[in-house]
Amino acid sequence: MISKDDLYVILEINRAASVTEIKRAFRKLARRYHPDINPGDGLAEERFKMITEAYEILSDPLKREFYDVNGFYTEGVLETNRKDANWGFSFQGFNFSRSRDSNFSDLFSHLGPSPRREPQRGQDLEYPVSITFEESIRGRKARISLVRMDGCGTCNGTGQQPGSRESACNGCGGTGKTIFTKGHLQFTVTCGDCGGTGRSINLCRSCRGDGRASRSETLDVDLPPGVATGSRIRLSGKGDSGRFGGPAGDLYVVVRVGEHPFFRRIGDNIHCSIPLTVTEAALGTKIEIPTIDGPAVVRIPPGTQSGQVLRMRGRGTPSLLNPGLRGDQYTEVRVVVPRVADERSKQILRELAKLNPEDPRLKLW
Repeated sequence: MISKDDLYVILEINRAASVTEIKRAFRKLARRYHPDINPGDGLAEERFKMITEAYEILSDPLKREFYDVNGFYTEGVLETNRKDANWGFSFQGFNFSRSRDSNFSDLFSHLGPSPRREPQRGQDLEYPVSITFEESIRGRKARISLVRMDGCGTCNGTGQQPGSRESACNGCGGTGKTIFTKGHLQFTVTCGDCGGTGRSINLCRSCRGDGRASRSETLDVDLPPGVATGSRIRLSGKGDSGRFGGPAGDLYVVVRVGEHPFFRRIGDNIHCSIPLTVTEAALGTKIEIPTIDGPAVVRIPPGTQSGQVLRMRGRGTPSLLNPGLRGDQYTEVRVVVPRVADERSKQILRELAKLNPEDPRLKLW
């Protein structure tokens, strides 16, 4: 195995060396081991090649970063990773022998297609549904139409053309492995043509080997009472079909609830506000308050202040987490002060102030 320090040791620099120091070290060593300076010296020529390869990797920021993270670099390995430069290769468990029996398997699998016929689970799907506020309280049935991947009717999900036979893969001769060589390194890797199976098949002409085909489907979905924006209704096995005998994915119906002009929902609770006159708030009264079940009579106690909240138990929405239970309704009181225009009303209010000389601002300091 190549250690992370080998290229740095070859150039006789430390791992924190700058680009300038890398160039300086390369020039120094190149002059020392250049074939023109050492004619007929095979060891010097080999050393010069190693120095050149080390410099090509460490002088390129992306190649150097890849080498520092993974302990190796081979040409072309960055092409599918240059956009995000997130690498996570590991050599643990790999055999770097030169034989065809090496199990250095999937490290370079991105270099070619991988037509493995192993069972694969189907992809989960999402389908958005918009409903009204009232429908979310009472629940409803929704009919949805979607396109999903289903088993191919021609090949019955095998991906192989009916009547055709498997044969040995031409790319690897049926071994499932090929030799990949770069510089002084040689790896045995999974065959990119057959995905390591060693077999070649004639792909189904209908699904092109996928084993599935797109189909439209209409489903009826029960949206239970109490669904809210963001609720996800799971329909097991109604996502894309799996490949080669794998299980199907799930379908998630994502709910979006429209707003209500009077009620606001927070969790399972309903919030709203109701106006009161000064007289009603001061003397107390009984009033009708709207709820999601219809009007309800509520007693307003004498001396009710603006901003006071009245709680009505069990008047909220049905709970999805606790079936059979409901939230509460919280009604905020807003006292509306009348506009006084006539002298008689002003006189009455002055008399009221004399009879009730309370100063609410005394509590502020």
